[in-house]
Amino acid sequence: MTKKERLKILIVGLKEKDAGKTTLALALLAYLKEKGFNACGFKPRAGNSVWYDYDVVQEALSHGRLYGKDAKLLKYASAFGPDAGAIMEEFINPIHRLWAEPQHTDPVTQIPYFILDRVTLWFKEGVRNLVVENEALPVEYRCDDALFETLRAKASGIYHFRDLNMLNKLTEEYYDLAVELVYKEMNKRYDCLVIESYSDVALPWKGLKDLDVVIGVKPGQISVYDPEKYLAAVQLSASTYSQEELATSRILELVKPIKEVKVPPFRSEELLQGLKERIPLLIKPFSL
Repeated sequence: MTKKERLKILIVGLKEKDAGKTTLALALLAYLKEKGFNACGFKPRAGNSVWYDYDVVQEALSHGRLYGKDAKLLKYASAFGPDAGAIMEEFINPIHRLWAEPQHTDPVTQIPYFILDRVTLWFKEGVRNLVVENEALPVEYRCDDALFETLRAKASGIYHFRDLNMLNKLTEEYYDLAVELVYKEMNKRYDCLVIESYSDVALPWKGLKDLDVVIGVKPGQISVYDPEKYLAAVQLSASTYSQEELATSRILELVKPIKEVKVPPFRSEELLQGLKERIPLLIKPFSL
């Protein structure tokens, strides 16, 4: 691979929680930067809990923003050359959801128990931050409104919804657009994109195409998939199952890995280096 080419790597989780996606993304970014490539991490959709991640939630909200730990880590791992220090978490992660507790879906309304979404639209004429608030959330799961005053004050638009139809309408109008706007800009700026999905979702947004590498991760194992076969399996599964978000387990019923790399447990301070040493085994065909 020459520096004039583009490399797009998708990382997906092979389990719902704590699969190791962000850690692997950080190792990939470190490896690519050492090879002289201008690489950027991209986590289109992310979320965290107001209860379990309050430090970063409060830090962000106090400045009228909303982002999570993963976006912060990917931001600093992506800093390179003239962009160093200039990348914003909202660029790395255009859609962020703040969850209530418990994180489940109401069986009657079919609306997930989240407090609000921050959706960032990166237009040429300026950035627009939208706040989408869940008024269907039961009162006992809500937070003090004062926590969100600065976020609302700095928002370009605030939308409220009470039913699933309204949420779906807002999602269709703004969410994929937010992702596509950032993705288009990233493709102009960077040699390599390390795209991280969320949870165990097989594809972070429907419009993602032209991948060079697909990597699945879970504790102890990293699997590499042929990108064309993987995307074809996603398309086939989407026509078979009605869910908006397809789990990787559905896709793996249709496509097998072309390579598997075993990963032993590491001490925290050794983890990134241990993963980085295995990167050539994952993207060897590109001769980085």
